[in-house]
Amino acid sequence: MAVIRPAVTVAAKFTAPTVPNLNASTISTAKQPDAARSDATRSGLMPSDATRSDMTRASAKAALLTVALNAPELPLLDVDFCGECLPLDKIDVVDRWKHVFTLFRSHASDLGNLRERADAFFPIIDPILEKYDIPDDFRYVPLAESALRPKAVSRAGAAGYWQLMPGTARSLGLRVGGRIDERFNVLKATDAACRYLRKLYDQLGSWSLVAAAYNAGPGLMKNQLKRHEHRDYYQMSLPRETKYYLYRVLLYKEVMSRPNDYSSFLSPVPQTAYRFQPLTSAIQIG
Repeated sequence: MAVIRPAVTVAAKFTAPTVPNLNASTISTAKQPDAARSDATRSGLMPSDATRSDMTRASAKAALLTVALNAPELPLLDVDFCGECLPLDKIDVVDRWKHVFTLFRSHASDLGNLRERADAFFPIIDPILEKYDIPDDFRYVPLAESALRPKAVSRAGAAGYWQLMPGTARSLGLRVGGRIDERFNVLKATDAACRYLRKLYDQLGSWSLVAAAYNAGPGLMKNQLKRHEHRDYYQMSLPRETKYYLYRVLLYKEVMSRPNDYSSFLSPVPQTAYRFQPLTSAIQIG
């Protein structure tokens, strides 16, 4: 149901240094006979090719270390999903939390546009969440699923704000097919998604497991519960997408609800307090 995003590899771009024009006198002065260069290398006056290569690698490592030391540290604040605390006392949890935030940094410049879409979206879906007694934190699921783009469609065929699969949508009473696809209707899709979330909670009894099941499917989560005595999402052996899914939802909750607390980490993008300014015309109702 979630969008499976391929990993993005960013290659550093290097520019070759400009080679100066050398006149004859410069060449004769700079050129060193092989024998002399060999003697200088053996005497230690000139580094060998292997030594120069080691020096280059050492310089690159030093540069990376400098960048790492100067990089801002992610503030580890108290975070919870529907009252279930993010266990930041566990090293693997902290590593995943930092990982999703680090990936998000390159997209932090889009926060302004995302807030505008959220200003229009939240006032529409909040009453529906309340109708089905779904916690407010689930308002951030569509941000992680579709970035609130109404026409978003995944490679797997999930569509709309909530990225519902065709079969799931039909089972929830939505029309999908031909010229009509109600997954793109924010009211109908949200109502269907909330009914689905409520059903999942009745089966799983944990909102974090509900979020994981929304991503991976209830079958996988039920199998996990059979294999483990605990019901802790953060300790389960899950597919990579599902393992990071709740962290991504929580990331959107954090940067949308208290962006100033993370501004130093997300800099140089300026962050401002989030305020609702309904722009309902930006959301497709029907």
